[in-house]
Amino acid sequence: MNKSVLLKRLMKYLGGSHSQGYIAVSFISAVIYSLCSMFIPYFAGKAIDSLSPSVDFAVLTRNIFIILILVAAASMFQYILNITNNSISYAAVRKLRNEAYLKISKVPVNYLDKTSAGTLQSMLISDSETVGDGLILFLNQFFSGITAIFFTLGIMLFINWRIALFVLIFTPVSFIVSDFIAKRSFGSFKKQSEIRSAQTSFIQEMTANFKTNYVFGTADLDMQAFDEINDNYRKTAGKAVFYSSITNPSTRFINALIYASVAFIGSLLVIAASLTVGELASLLMYANQFMKPFNDLSSVYTEMSDSFACLQRIFTFLDEEELKDDLFEMEEHALPDVENGIKIEFRDVTFSYVEGKPVLKNVSFTVESGCSCAIVGPTGCGKTTIINLLMRFYEPDSGAIYINDVNIADIPRNTLRRFIGTVSQDTWFRDGKIIDNICYGRPDATEEECMKAAAVTGADSFIRKLPGKYDELIDSSRDDISEGQRQLLSITRAMVRDASILILDEATSSVDILTELRIRNAVKELLTGRTSIIIAHRLSTIVDADKIVVVENGNISEIGTHEELLSNGGFYSRLYASYTKE
Repeated sequence: MNKSVLLKRLMKYLGGSHSQGYIAVSFISAVIYSLCSMFIPYFAGKAIDSLSPSVDFAVLTRNIFIILILVAAASMFQYILNITNNSISYAAVRKLRNEAYLKISKVPVNYLDKTSAGTLQSMLISDSETVGDGLILFLNQFFSGITAIFFTLGIMLFINWRIALFVLIFTPVSFIVSDFIAKRSFGSFKKQSEIRSAQTSFIQEMTANFKTNYVFGTADLDMQAFDEINDNYRKTAGKAVFYSSITNPSTRFINALIYASVAFIGSLLVIAASLTVGELASLLMYANQFMKPFNDLSSVYTEMSDSFACLQRIFTFLDEEELKDDLFEMEEHALPDVENGIKIEFRDVTFSYVEGKPVLKNVSFTVESGCSCAIVGPTGCGKTTIINLLMRFYEPDSGAIYINDVNIADIPRNTLRRFIGTVSQDTWFRDGKIIDNICYGRPDATEEECMKAAAVTGADSFIRKLPGKYDELIDSSRDDISEGQRQLLSITRAMVRDASILILDEATSSVDILTELRIRNAVKELLTGRTSIIIAHRLSTIVDADKIVVVENGNISEIGTHEELLSNGGFYSRLYASYTKE
């Protein structure tokens, strides 16, 4: 994606009635600011000419008064220009950041699996901020710079067209130099943005797992790895800054040569009486002012290389393939005949994360309405994959999943998931109060409903011991709340959710035996009247399931109740025998 394409796409984020009004104000302010600034040298030249051959105090005073008014007006409109451009930039970046954040929910899960959280975080925060800074630089210089160039050239042509043409002919040299530098700085800024993303990802990973690092004694190795990333960033950033920093001195050197040439030619014209001293002074000031917008635009063009590199990363992410259904359709949809319960059916489902290596092979089973189905099997056999397919995090390679005889591929994801409550092995809580986390899946739940559910699951007993009780602040990294207590909170959250389909994925993996017994009693009440799928390594938690599905190497080897499978003498009976011996 070249810079013109990036800039064209960025301009779309400046649309909208709100931004268009601000752009109009910015344009008008830039024009008036440039007009006021451009006439200052003209009246300064007139003031100088009023000093010779004798001082004309009336003319001198009038010109000085006009200059003061122009300076005040230019300052006021420059202030308006700056605050307006800031508003435009912040509004555009807000749209860009919101679209990128929304995109995270639209990309397939496999994209998020292979992309680190730090990379996305860097893109949403650092890259967006860099784009905003570059946009402010561009807006502050663009309208005022363009108008200044035309107004200055017009006045110079009015004063002396020969000198004006001389300045105009040599002006493109500055652009040639700045473009030469910008092409080399863009690559460095792009690489710098990529390294910054990797650095953010590394820091996020290390800080989230610092205990593991210290337990395994890898702190020194991690520090060494960070030093390498940091040193690479230093070298790349230094190279990028070097290229961007030489733009202004290079163009100023060329401008100084042009300025000196104007002074020399103008002096000869003054000697020949073809030009007054005041006009020469004005021309020198105009020559400097005429080159200043080119300098500023050239400098901005180079400094925006960092913004373009970040913008390219953001647009590349926004162009990623999205989920192929109406995930965010606002119209209410209802699953068919849910009042009479929900039946789940897998029909010849085959799925593979990597093409050619199926995880599930022709899986077929049915969970009747209001029944509980346990899925057991060795690690890596595809148990959790079954849940991922039911939740539509992934789509089957072949076969289909039906709910009440309707293919879930025909049900919007947001509709489907409203009927599903999940308790997973990995607990997650947003930063906030415990009460808010309990009603996370059902914000309209009352405080009494949340407390009643906590009492049923047993979470109430430890919540009451916290200083803030239900108003205690919690997050996923808090150390004084055990994994078992977190799972109790997760089960409480699922109970408050009151979903028609309940999924328990290793929900009791981190609790002791006594807590497990308490949870089993709570789960029995939770499962009443609901269609449920339970995954558990502790077979004691699934012996009461209405149906048990045994998965081996991606295939279903057995289906039946606990007693039926024991009597069959197959894999499940051997698995249960080894479990009871522990």
